[in-house]
Amino acid sequence: MDLIPYQPDPPSPPSPPSPQSPPDTLTQVGQGNRVHPFQPDLLIYKEFKVTVKNSNTETPPTNDLTHSIHAPQNQPVDQAMGNLLSPTGSHAPTPEEKEILAHLALANLNRAALGQNNVNQVTTLPQFTPTPDGGFPIVHMSHAAQIFDHLDNRVLLAWFQVPHPKLMIRVFDHSGKDVTERAAIIAERIHANVTAIAESIQHDTPPIRVSPPQPQGGKDAKSFPLGFLVHSVSNETKTLLLNQCIWSAADLTFEALPFNCAHPPKLLFSLEGFTTLDPTIISQAIAETWNQEETRHRIESFFSTCSLPDDKPIYKATQEFIASCRIELLDFKISGGLSVPRYNVFATSPTNDAKTWTDLRIYLTTLTYPTSLDGRGTTSALFDCQICHSLTHPRGLCPFPLTPLWNGPKAGSRSSKNASRPTGRTRGGKPGRST
Repeated sequence: MDLIPYQPDPPSPPSPPSPQSPPDTLTQVGQGNRVHPFQPDLLIYKEFKVTVKNSNTETPPTNDLTHSIHAPQNQPVDQAMGNLLSPTGSHAPTPEEKEILAHLALANLNRAALGQNNVNQVTTLPQFTPTPDGGFPIVHMSHAAQIFDHLDNRVLLAWFQVPHPKLMIRVFDHSGKDVTERAAIIAERIHANVTAIAESIQHDTPPIRVSPPQPQGGKDAKSFPLGFLVHSVSNETKTLLLNQCIWSAADLTFEALPFNCAHPPKLLFSLEGFTTLDPTIISQAIAETWNQEETRHRIESFFSTCSLPDDKPIYKATQEFIASCRIELLDFKISGGLSVPRYNVFATSPTNDAKTWTDLRIYLTTLTYPTSLDGRGTTSALFDCQICHSLTHPRGLCPFPLTPLWNGPKAGSRSSKNASRPTGRTRGGKPGRST
């Protein structure tokens, strides 16, 4: 191997000082502290420095070292993964490289999908009653917008202007007067429970807001609203709340409702006067009454005043309405254990038109429903349950306390003064009390 003698580089002109660094200065060093560099006799390894001048003014040097893989690269900053550059301008990505880039472009979405729970999952929060097999019982209302009943008009208008996502909350085991007198306390409990639900699926939840209702008429109001507005929630939290609907904890049980009137209630009315406990006999009596020619024509006349989905023929909508009728028995007992049955009547409306549904219901409540051997049925006042507020049963027959692992109120947990009373008018003509 031939040895190459050391040849010092020619001196290079000094570079002008940059604005950010101070100019070079000379520092005097004492003779005793002067260090003499080591001068090898054979081979010196030196760091090669390649100076590239402005490409607009001069041609870059053709030193072969500039093409070396060890030559410094002009990359002032790191490149983000989402903004990858090809090594050369003419590089065409291979199929394998395209696949890598495609997955990198979707990396954030995949991480987000794995970082939160499914909003459709059954809740596993230990403080809430789990959804039973078949779901919770249904709370039946008198009309589709009952959650907004007795609400001050100015408050309702303000709630209309609150942007989505938003939903309504109706608390169990509280009368309208309770809600008005304890609005701040109940609103705080709703806020705490909804926040816990939101944090179970999202780590960074926005501040949730709960707006309490105010009665129409103020302090002189005779009837009181029950619904609270929950807003400033994420769509995921709203969906989870509405999917489970019933949330029962030790300190509060509530029902989550959408901020709309999606469809009329299925509950039509309640019948009494029968001497049988066989629902099939009652179903037959109702079907025969509704299928009478005069009654059938009246039902068709109601449906003719509104639009039907998919331009469904009126006669077919009437047939489906009659066929959808369903009966629910309430086995009331009087002194001595004698049964005084009552039957709730349900049907599915083919239209969402509020006036059509109201006119049809009023007409059907004026009819009588005779049987050959088991009496004749007439409509009776509905009960409002003080636990769940459904109109299909009194407090003592509420199905919610029978739910497995139920955390909410029990059938006999309130005082007798809050016992359920019929709504509407009683047989004596005196109005029933409602909240």
